[in-house]
Amino acid sequence: MQESLKRADRGTAVVFVRSRLTLIALFLLTILSVSASRAQDKPGVLRPPIESQPISITISINEAVETANRRYPSIARSDMDTKLAGHEITVAKTQYLPRMDMLLQEMRATQNVTAGTILPQFLNVIPLQSGPPVGGSSFSSLFNSNAGLNFSWELVDFGKRAANVKLARRGFDQSQATLTLTRLDVQTRAADTYLKLIMAKRQILAFQATLERMKEWAMVVHTLCDKGLRPGVDAFRADAEVSLSKIALIDANKEADLLQQDLAESIGMAGSNVTTVEGPLVTRPKQNLPSPQVLLMPGAGKDDLSKHPLALVRSAQIDVSKARLHLLDRSWYPHLWLESGIWGRGSGDRRVASPVADGILPRTANWAVGLTVQFPIMDYFKIRAQKGVERSQIQARQAEYDLAMQELIKQDGKARVYLARAQEVAAETPVLVEAARENEIKARERYRVGLTNVVEVAEAERILARAQVEDAVSQVKVWQAILSTAYAHGDLQPFLRLVSLSEQTGPGGKP
Repeated sequence: MQESLKRADRGTAVVFVRSRLTLIALFLLTILSVSASRAQDKPGVLRPPIESQPISITISINEAVETANRRYPSIARSDMDTKLAGHEITVAKTQYLPRMDMLLQEMRATQNVTAGTILPQFLNVIPLQSGPPVGGSSFSSLFNSNAGLNFSWELVDFGKRAANVKLARRGFDQSQATLTLTRLDVQTRAADTYLKLIMAKRQILAFQATLERMKEWAMVVHTLCDKGLRPGVDAFRADAEVSLSKIALIDANKEADLLQQDLAESIGMAGSNVTTVEGPLVTRPKQNLPSPQVLLMPGAGKDDLSKHPLALVRSAQIDVSKARLHLLDRSWYPHLWLESGIWGRGSGDRRVASPVADGILPRTANWAVGLTVQFPIMDYFKIRAQKGVERSQIQARQAEYDLAMQELIKQDGKARVYLARAQEVAAETPVLVEAARENEIKARERYRVGLTNVVEVAEAERILARAQVEDAVSQVKVWQAILSTAYAHGDLQPFLRLVSLSEQTGPGGKP
């Protein structure tokens, strides 16, 4: 008898050891699978690393816009936010899937069961016990085991899950609108900086021409002063004008260098040496090309401005708030669940039945299938308060939309004025340059024959310098005004098409 008990104990110990080794193996396998999945989920290199060595490139304005669209970090971040919002839709759809949970428990515990009640526990401190009550208390322990599989599926929710999916879709729409607005801002900034750099370079050419004229004039003044035909003070005045021209040229070069750095950063290549291709941008669009007003503003009006990315972002924010309100409307409804479970329990307590493997393996099995109706009655007051908050959010978002439309209408009006006046100024500056050049020539001749003084010549040179700078800037400002008009309507493609058409058009307005 004792020998058979020893064999039973050894068999129990073997079963116990095997079960523990199995649990340990399953635990290690779970850890390894989680680690492998985390390694697979690590994001790769989303963007190429920033070049450590500065590079030199020559790009056109269309290439600058495309480079900014491809490389600028804020676009990449907004693009990732949009993809994240797309994944949120998939997550919301998974709420339609049924739930299946499996539980395995192996433990050793005392069996001192006391008749009484355990209230619901917030921290789940006291484990639940089952079995016949005992009259005393002992710290002797037995093996226990639990294993079960639970299947549950929400059959009816009165549209709550659909409202969750709709909310995720509205969030995706908002992210897409934000991405479009970010692209527009980045591309416009790159194109505007490009035009400013061209203006700075044209100013440099004008200041260089002024400096050459001032040097030539200073030589004439020095010659006349050396011959005693003019007072010596004129030579000093001429030298001062040359120095002022040099300083103006230095300032223009500094402005161009700074704008070059801004352009490199605006296209996502900070620190690089970017060279512009002026092409047709140094003169306003040819007369044979489509009018910028017709090309950029076909049927412009409030309806057209409502398609601007900023208006779409504000409209998407309203839709998100409305989707949240719809979700709250679907929250205070009953929920019907189909639930089923199968489970087994084992205990080393021999008072009721003989245990299997001393309680390590389950002995008693059960199953159950049923329907559960859940209705959060007292959530009504909380949901009603949340709906009030969301209605206020909708009104606030509507006010932000109206404010955005006011700003877009103002920008559209100002862009129209800016473009019309820039074209008028660009048409007048060649006349100004021609008149200033004739005035400078006459002033020099009058100075040579002694009919005027050095001050009049210096003033004539300054007028010519300002006229040349104004002409160089005004021609590019027409393109800048066209860019502003395109931005006001939320699409740079008409502006870029006009640039491409101008590149294909030769001098004199003929292809």
